[in-house]
Amino acid sequence: MRRSAALFAAAMLLAGCCAPPARVVRRISLQTPDAVLEAHNAWADSIQHLWARADLRLVFTVGDGKVERHDLSGHLFLAKPDRLFVHGEVLGQEVFTLGTNAERYWLWIRPKVNTVWTGVRGGAGERRLVISPAALLEALGVSRIDLGPDDRARFIACPEHYVLGVERAGPAGRVLVRRVWFDPATLRPLRVDLFDDAGRPLLMAELLRYERVGATDLCTVYRARFYGDEEVDLVVRLRDVSLEKEPNARVFEYRVPPGAAEKDLDAPE
Repeated sequence: MRRSAALFAAAMLLAGCCAPPARVVRRISLQTPDAVLEAHNAWADSIQHLWARADLRLVFTVGDGKVERHDLSGHLFLAKPDRLFVHGEVLGQEVFTLGTNAERYWLWIRPKVNTVWTGVRGGAGERRLVISPAALLEALGVSRIDLGPDDRARFIACPEHYVLGVERAGPAGRVLVRRVWFDPATLRPLRVDLFDDAGRPLLMAELLRYERVGATDLCTVYRARFYGDEEVDLVVRLRDVSLEKEPNARVFEYRVPPGAAEKDLDAPE
């Protein structure tokens, strides 16, 4: 890989890299940066679809320091490269959906507000969404890590974990846009951090438990925190997981739920 030398800047510390995920693995011989990324991308490419039942916990602040929590059951569907759909129900009634496809993203919350927020993929409004479907897609850890021509990567190799940091040019200079912890025994992601083009945190996600699904190891328990004007915690537990069952393409189509108010975050003001 052309960026091997830049990746193997093992002596250069990344901001925050000394606070690894709680899990500590046994000491093993270290891998090269090329080997880590090659193994990750090969594993990520082997997963093209994901069908799973999902138990969700949403926790967010609603004002005056009050915290609201919702425990939901539903599904999580993934079809690469860019389609994701998550929904949650309470007593059989759908109250939450989050989705994205190549053209559009959306988030619908029924309790109290019954509003769907939507917009064009890659538009300015996507960065204002409190729970970004694109960020959640990255948090699943099964996407390739391909470095752009302007990216600078720094790689820290430690016995307990590997850390990859990716910097990109922003309005005020180069900023950290992604940081990924890998398990050195399995080379699977343990944590994913995302930052905006000003270096502000967008997401911190921990991949807490891997299980064997067929011949593939897959994370089935995630804990994520989304940052912005509000902070939202999301815990996802997957069950009855299939990597062979392709989700119905219709679930990735955007529709306004009956009776919901629609707020297009990219519409002209």
